[in-house]
Amino acid sequence: MTIDHVVVLDGYVPVIDISSARSGSDADRRTIAETIDRTCRDSGFFVVSGHAVDPGLIDRMHRATLDFFQLDAATKVAYEAIPDDPTVRGWYRTDSTVAASDGIDTAPDLCELYTACRLGEPGIASPEALGDHFDVWSQPNRWPAEIEGFAAIWLEYYAALEGLSGELMRLFALALGLNETFFDASIDAHITNLVANYYPPVDTEPLPGQYRKGPHSDWGTLTVLYQDGTGGLEVFHRASGEWLDVPVVAGSFVVNIGDLMAVWTNDRWKSTKHRVRVPPADKRAVARVSIPFFHQPNWDALVECLPSCLEPGATSRHESVTSGEYLLAKINTTYNV
Repeated sequence: MTIDHVVVLDGYVPVIDISSARSGSDADRRTIAETIDRTCRDSGFFVVSGHAVDPGLIDRMHRATLDFFQLDAATKVAYEAIPDDPTVRGWYRTDSTVAASDGIDTAPDLCELYTACRLGEPGIASPEALGDHFDVWSQPNRWPAEIEGFAAIWLEYYAALEGLSGELMRLFALALGLNETFFDASIDAHITNLVANYYPPVDTEPLPGQYRKGPHSDWGTLTVLYQDGTGGLEVFHRASGEWLDVPVVAGSFVVNIGDLMAVWTNDRWKSTKHRVRVPPADKRAVARVSIPFFHQPNWDALVECLPSCLEPGATSRHESVTSGEYLLAKINTTYNV
């Protein structure tokens, strides 16, 4: 199905082709922006095709990441995230539930994590931007030596997703009736975490109410997610109360808005809960890998209701908050640090 020349597949989570945002006219960019606006008013979830990220890089990223998680625990423990470190850089296997960030009580998620951030590379973190938080948030990334080229692949992929996220933020600005460079100054020193989720085979019966990843909304501006072909990601349909499968489209990324974008837009765009279910018993032997790029504005970026999202006579539904303050509160709730 084709709508406005950009919607490849319609639905609650549509597939949107953004290729003409780079090669087309201003009218094409506005058409894509209007489509994004309609989608973010509805589900806040869409699948991006027609992006410029190299498919070969995506494959290398998936392979290197899976190779790391398939190392034995005795090897991975050398790269374990430091206890009580809110950056959670490295391998994380402590029982936790991401649903806790939304006040939802579930059994621990059946998931391992590996996390890296641009701030963990030499010379990137800025004392001026981070202030009193510099010593913590400049902690180095914990790159595994056992996987050849691992750090280089991750950093190349990070840069590619950084570019795609910046492109999407400009389309977001157009969608909200703003100059397309409006968000640039809030994301030029962004503090985005790149995270790999590894969902190992489930060889015992899950606990009641246990998920591979519990129901939650994301925290920042947007998430750009790579998912392998195993499926399992579901999004909550606010109108019907149902959980719907998110399409798995080869070569694409799933994009969803986060809580801070809901604050910026005064809930014109709402962050939507999603989860990863434990598969049926006959499919539990299959591992799953997903790699979210949790785009987060600059540490000191002030997020408050945009004038274009405030109806006459209305008031802001959210208190103003800085990006770093919001992120730290969510991490503390989720990982008990």
